[in-house]
Amino acid sequence: MEYVEIIDFTITSPRVGWVYYTDTRVMLAVNVNTNDILWESDISGYLGEGNHLTLFLPEGLHRISATIRGERRNLNVFVAPQTGNFRSTPVHYSPLEIKAQQGMIYSYSHTHNGTVGSFALSPIQTATARGDLFAFGAQSPDLPHMDIRLPMPLSGAPVENSKAKRRSIGGGYDIGERREFFVVNTRNQLGPPHNLEAVLIHQSDVLSVWVPVSHLTSDSLLQQCIFTVETLIIPRVHAIWGRAADINGDGRLAILFSHTLNEEQVATGFFNPADFFMRNDNIQSNAYNPSSNEMDIIYVAIPNPDPRSSFSLENIVSTIAHEIAHASTFTTKTWNRIQNGDTSAAREELFLDEGWSHLTENLVGLGISGGNIRFLRRFLDNTSMYSFAGTNRAGQHDSVGMRGAITLFLSWLFWEAGGMTWDSNNPVELIDRGGIAFLQRMVGLRETGWNSIGQAFGRPTNILFNEMLTEINRYRITGNSFSYKTDPKTNEVVNFFVNMGIFYYAAGTASIHIGFPVASSVFEQSTLLPWSVAFYDAFYLPDTSLLTLNSARKSNDVFFSYSVRR
Repeated sequence: MEYVEIIDFTITSPRVGWVYYTDTRVMLAVNVNTNDILWESDISGYLGEGNHLTLFLPEGLHRISATIRGERRNLNVFVAPQTGNFRSTPVHYSPLEIKAQQGMIYSYSHTHNGTVGSFALSPIQTATARGDLFAFGAQSPDLPHMDIRLPMPLSGAPVENSKAKRRSIGGGYDIGERREFFVVNTRNQLGPPHNLEAVLIHQSDVLSVWVPVSHLTSDSLLQQCIFTVETLIIPRVHAIWGRAADINGDGRLAILFSHTLNEEQVATGFFNPADFFMRNDNIQSNAYNPSSNEMDIIYVAIPNPDPRSSFSLENIVSTIAHEIAHASTFTTKTWNRIQNGDTSAAREELFLDEGWSHLTENLVGLGISGGNIRFLRRFLDNTSMYSFAGTNRAGQHDSVGMRGAITLFLSWLFWEAGGMTWDSNNPVELIDRGGIAFLQRMVGLRETGWNSIGQAFGRPTNILFNEMLTEINRYRITGNSFSYKTDPKTNEVVNFFVNMGIFYYAAGTASIHIGFPVASSVFEQSTLLPWSVAFYDAFYLPDTSLLTLNSARKSNDVFFSYSVRR
């Protein structure tokens, strides 16, 4: 009797859970190196023989069978129809062939938690459509200064909020009184902080304002800034995020205008969560926290009268809105949980923490004049350079382009959730139509990061991300201008998207164009980071053609999407 060796094997492609379409070739493969394989489908019947067989399958739920020397393995695979002119295909393997219909092809690739390298279409006979619509590539102006993200203590006791404590750390100060402040050196954050003597120059029911004694002036710019903060910024930030914790019990948020920020040229301002914890100068302690001012406070540069300066009045006012948002969201997300005994309460991830604060600048009506629009332009100049939720191609965790990207996504979600309106009698007052509730649900979650966005919205974040990219591509196809909303109080744009037009900022001294993402050729190799996107120039297919996608390496979820315009 002839001996037949039984081979133990599994089907490696197709896989359960992968998405397949009728216009995409399906690869048939097993985990053993042999061509002695018979493939069958209960819908299509005989499919062929051999390993790494690729073919189109008709619509339906297929029971795929692979047989080697009498040993059979089965797998159920659903193949969906591709209806309409839009296609989005998961790139499960390389090369991947797609049957594309005749017409103008507007395409892009994107990732979820995945990467792809040397990604490109094989050259085919096409006509490329380039023009102002797709090829806008003017360089962004000099980048604005950003704030810095400072760590909170690994452990430590919250500031004691008692009457005696309030008297000792600022609750009982009067106009003209002085005290010392620790201010982080933004050029050397690990070094010793500055020790500044400052004087209280303004106090209201909601705000205390301090200025270093060495820079005490009767500057009208400072007074304009304080007025805007009290009458516009604070009411609106509180409406969006709620109030920051009252650490020193005086009922007021403190602002310290520090000349050190102007001199160091690193940031226009910052919020330091260490101020919410007690000062501890014991370097051996896990609660080491030597620079806490033990109060709810934000730090900003002194306004510069030059409207072209990074420290212009407009930039400083928008920075204050940004930093107050940090203090408020940190309070809800982390501080309140710590106060309630949750010592493992996490701080929000950097990308989302910064996205919230940049979105706040837009929603309070300062997204253009404060320079926030430049962050969006930097992202649109080179979308594949930046991840929406991680490091850029240079390995930086924080970058102007990343902030522009996540602000774009959050803004789109805010208005998709219903957005907001303004009180007709008092336009400072914001009226929630669903957008603010979405933001508050997000910051109220114990969970952090990318997936928490979808938890708050009510649908998976990756699906929402896909939908925004599809909408951007639709605007590229139609060429329509984005119909944005304008703040009735400041007359500034509050919702950012693509193809918005030309805007002036810095008191009218400069302009910036927000058109479409700068596109590249899909026939040139590109690299994509996790949660990133690359848009490609439109090209014309004269006939139905096979598009072959190639990549040198790939991990996790990568997609190629396109629309056909006939």
